[in-house]
Amino acid sequence: MKKSLSAILFQQRYFLIPFLIVIITGFFLMLVFSKAELFLWINSQYNPFFDQFFKFNTLLGDGWMTILVVCVMLFLKYRYAVLMALAYAYSSMAVQILKILFNAPRPVKFFENITPIRTIDGYAMHEWNSFPSGHTASAFTLAVVLSYILSYKYSHWILIPLAVLTAFSRVYLAQHFMEDIIAGSLIAVIMTLQLIYWLEHTEWYHSKNLDGRLFGKA
Repeated sequence: MKKSLSAILFQQRYFLIPFLIVIITGFFLMLVFSKAELFLWINSQYNPFFDQFFKFNTLLGDGWMTILVVCVMLFLKYRYAVLMALAYAYSSMAVQILKILFNAPRPVKFFENITPIRTIDGYAMHEWNSFPSGHTASAFTLAVVLSYILSYKYSHWILIPLAVLTAFSRVYLAQHFMEDIIAGSLIAVIMTLQLIYWLEHTEWYHSKNLDGRLFGKA
């Protein structure tokens, strides 16, 4: 059955409400503090535990993680795998185009002749294509898709924190600024919801062929 946009948004309300609270908080911080001030404050708050934690946590926004999830979904239902793969490709394409257009300096380049910033020894640093954050976009794309296909209404209590922590890890690891992760999350959520709406109104997405799964029927 085809779903209206309002029906999709209503279904996603348990995800969207806390997401909007996070976004509003992020915008408030960017209004109160400058780009540099906000980054330098976060950069000064560190300890060995969080160094290791965020190095691991940031992998949730890696493209390989999304590919792994797509592979797992093939064993659940082809439709889920198709949705996840298309959503990732869709938002990632937009993010990569914007990265090229803006070619914004990342923190290590931005502060190069201003002030030293803390980085983690042995952790690879990038200098350009800061805006928007690709890892953040991937994490929120994954979160939106999972919250849409999971029937458990409290799944957002897991998905939102994981996505937010992944986004924050990009600033903690000195790879991005706050504006980068805010933009990445907004792009991911808006474009993924738009894709879901479009797919829900196509015949092939509701094809019985997509009801199947690897090694059996869904």
